[in-house]
Amino acid sequence: MKKSLQRSFMTDSKGFTLVEVLIAMAIVGIVMGSIYSIFISSNRSYRTQDSVADAQQRVRVGIDFIAHDLRLAGLDPLSVGAGIETAGATNLRLTADIDLNGVIDTPLNQERITYDYDAPSRTLRRKLYEGTASESAWQPLIEDVSALTFTYRDSGGNVTGTPADVRMVDISMTCQGTDAVGQPINRTLTARVICRNLCM
Repeated sequence: MKKSLQRSFMTDSKGFTLVEVLIAMAIVGIVMGSIYSIFISSNRSYRTQDSVADAQQRVRVGIDFIAHDLRLAGLDPLSVGAGIETAGATNLRLTADIDLNGVIDTPLNQERITYDYDAPSRTLRRKLYEGTASESAWQPLIEDVSALTFTYRDSGGNVTGTPADVRMVDISMTCQGTDAVGQPINRTLTARVICRNLCM
């Protein structure tokens, strides 16, 4: 009886043939290859979208900085002559009597601000009290800026280059990033800022 059980066990036990193992390995390889391909594609998409979001955020922050100060330009209740001092295509200087003391002088209050696009370093930078004894060093604000232009308009909306006539400023700024495969991504934002203190 022992011998018949042993024979029965040997004849009933089944294993995988070499062909079945090879087919299973091929199917697993195809599935793993598909999963890997989807993972790589998703990872590239994530990195590209992250870079796009970074470029958009930098351009928004840069324009917000400039717009905030432009809205204060010309704050001059004591008639000290605050306003736009320099109206260049890639730089501007503005003043505002923020502490209302009748003098544009206090470095802590940032009453004279210059914005400049430095093309070689591709940086939007800012300086306080340019041309005065209180002048600060250039402060880099936004990097990887590929373009920045200011267009100045008078009260009728006409383009002007005369600082005293400026009532609105159109700002166009482009920031650059790179996608997952190293290709450049550009994001441009344009805004028109009304210098509300100069419109009075």
